[in-house]
Amino acid sequence: MFFNLFGKKEAKRQDGVFKDLVFIHSKAKDEAILQSAKADPQLIFMAWFTDSTSYYKKLFADHALAEERIKDGKHWRPLGENINHLAMLEHHPMQEKETVLLPDNFTGEINVFSALDEPMFKQFGSEKMIGLIKLLGMKESEAIEHPLVSKSIAKAQDKIAAQVVFEQSADSQQEWLKKNFKSSDV
Repeated sequence: MFFNLFGKKEAKRQDGVFKDLVFIHSKAKDEAILQSAKADPQLIFMAWFTDSTSYYKKLFADHALAEERIKDGKHWRPLGENINHLAMLEHHPMQEKETVLLPDNFTGEINVFSALDEPMFKQFGSEKMIGLIKLLGMKESEAIEHPLVSKSIAKAQDKIAAQVVFEQSADSQQEWLKKNFKSSDV
């Protein structure tokens, strides 16, 4: 019990809980988020960084959607039934930040919207993948969606977390990676 007093807590990994919807570019991701918001008025969207929260609140306001549906993950935690109507607007670079939100008995699924042009994906060579995906004929508006994609993202998050000694807060994913991930090229 006392041996891990100051160490990192083990993240409770719950495979299959996070359903990744990965788009080629952020513009297609934004369109999918707007479609989801219009289709399900109870859906709450959570961003991990202040810059993302501000961006999506403005995007929602510009499209006559309630900007109160956008929550800042630093300061907000889902309660009870709220978690059944939750989607994430981005991944946090450390998976343990995402899994700590989940109750132990959670059996649902949370959509996580991402784009290959985001800083975290660039760390793992997404620019090369964009060209290959386009060559294969995938449309920009289509999401890459498969359990193997979600597992790959989780492994990438674990690689990032393994290099973080002391986490420094940041206002954007790019700033977070610069401050916390030493091999960051963003």
